[in-house]
Amino acid sequence: MYDVTVLLCTYNGESYVKQQIDSILGQSYEDLRIVVSDDGSKDGTLGIVEAISEVHPGRIEILEQNPPCGSAQKHFLKLLAEERYGEAKYIMLSDQDDVWNPDKVEKTLKQMKVLEAVYGDDKPLLVHCDSEVVDQELNPISPSYVEYQKMTPARKKLNQILVQNNVVGGAMMINRALAKLIDREPEHCVMHDQWIALVAAAFGQIRFVPESLYKYRQHGNNVLGAEKGSRIMEILGRFGIGRKDGKSKAEMDEHSRKVYEEMFQQARCFLEIYGDRLTVKQKTLLENFVSIQSRSRLGKIYIILRYGFTYNMFHRTVGECLFIR
Repeated sequence: MYDVTVLLCTYNGESYVKQQIDSILGQSYEDLRIVVSDDGSKDGTLGIVEAISEVHPGRIEILEQNPPCGSAQKHFLKLLAEERYGEAKYIMLSDQDDVWNPDKVEKTLKQMKVLEAVYGDDKPLLVHCDSEVVDQELNPISPSYVEYQKMTPARKKLNQILVQNNVVGGAMMINRALAKLIDREPEHCVMHDQWIALVAAAFGQIRFVPESLYKYRQHGNNVLGAEKGSRIMEILGRFGIGRKDGKSKAEMDEHSRKVYEEMFQQARCFLEIYGDRLTVKQKTLLENFVSIQSRSRLGKIYIILRYGFTYNMFHRTVGECLFIR
């Protein structure tokens, strides 16, 4: 039995997957295995993984999703719900195109042990780190994804994560107690990392490691995942001014409507799955969040400010109050 299981989801990743698997197998902490789950790749991804597996017997388990999950969030949460991590005490998630620093597992696990010393290993725990943003050829773009995205990892309460996630899937390690809580796939989920962070915030503890422990590869397929911009351009862009993608204000309004609708659907789904395990205060919080949709503009603003459903920057919260549907 290995202490750590890394869940790695692949889809047409032949260009990068070998480099990522090599970086995981090359960790200073060696008591780990990898579960590679493929979502119907049409390229040479599976052949590459199988070749690596033959060189490292017992270290890699290969799964093929049939039918395919169709999205990363469904894929990762399906693996967790099916307990594909086996008997591992700790579970990490991996994208196919990242590259881990050799000490990523060791340093993350060290902080996990610190949390366990305080709360015990039966408490649901999540530890996540920063990453370096790089281009397709691993040339540096930014030394910190957190700064690049203007994230605030200190915002880790349930009310804060409901509107703004600060946990990245490829950066996290969760313990078995947290993984066991994710015992079914949610019908509605914005992203898998936000869902896991919500569970951790509701029932456990979250700890951030302010160190870039892996390379986040920025390329055409995930450009929306890390895009730098000034506050002024962010504000103007919401009104369809100066956007690189050329979207108009009307298009941004529709995008905003869809984003908030997904957030409310996710909250309703969270209530449905975990309602009987939440405290009265937590249930009230979620119920009020969901109620925003049916309130007047002033009512929406009141609930946002009353329960702290705010963003990490003032202008973002102002925008939320103005545009939330």
